[in-house]
Amino acid sequence: MDRTPVYRYPGDYAEEHGELKQYRASYKADRACKNAIEEAVDLYHTSNGFDAKSAVREVMKQFGCERVLYILAVTVRHKAHDGRISRSNKEWARTVMVFKNPDSYGRDLNAWIVVDRCHPELMDLFVTAARHEHLLSLPLTAAEIKTEALEILSQFRGAQEPNSPEGTHFMAQISPDFITRAKTKDMERLTALLPFPSLEVRAITGRKGVYALISGEEDRFSKLQK
Repeated sequence: MDRTPVYRYPGDYAEEHGELKQYRASYKADRACKNAIEEAVDLYHTSNGFDAKSAVREVMKQFGCERVLYILAVTVRHKAHDGRISRSNKEWARTVMVFKNPDSYGRDLNAWIVVDRCHPELMDLFVTAARHEHLLSLPLTAAEIKTEALEILSQFRGAQEPNSPEGTHFMAQISPDFITRAKTKDMERLTALLPFPSLEVRAITGRKGVYALISGEEDRFSKLQK
């Protein structure tokens, strides 16, 4: 992996603070990352569709999550008026710290690190996949754990009758993203919120994923525990 630190400040700031070496090394890596994104989009876009997840992982393996997201934020901000880029990605890009980087002629050098050799719709899919990949690496917050508990409770309440393969339990699938991110303490907090003495969390034979199960005799309309 290219471990060159991401330098976010413009060249004139770097010169003023004696950091031109760091700035130039980072800008060179930015250019390489931009090219790698374009090459990955081209590689993973076939007649069968676009494997955005694999494309993102390929580039992040080379340049790391921070640099990839930075290049994508620069790109989306540069293409702010393109209707083929989702509003969600545009709003995200505005939260990323990006400075204009003018050269001696007033031209913004950021234009040279904009992903522009692939279709905007493919680039938008790449951005969405990159944001999701980054999300999976973040620790769960208390609010996210509570949201997952509410979703499980909603699934329990929505079932008309026990829906386990044996027909004896109510079951609800836990979000795959939640399972990917959850540590042992997160699972303990999740189960502590659900007010069911018979609650168990396990895999179901013949089905993908992890499920929460409760006895068919439980009161599914109980509220979450504090």
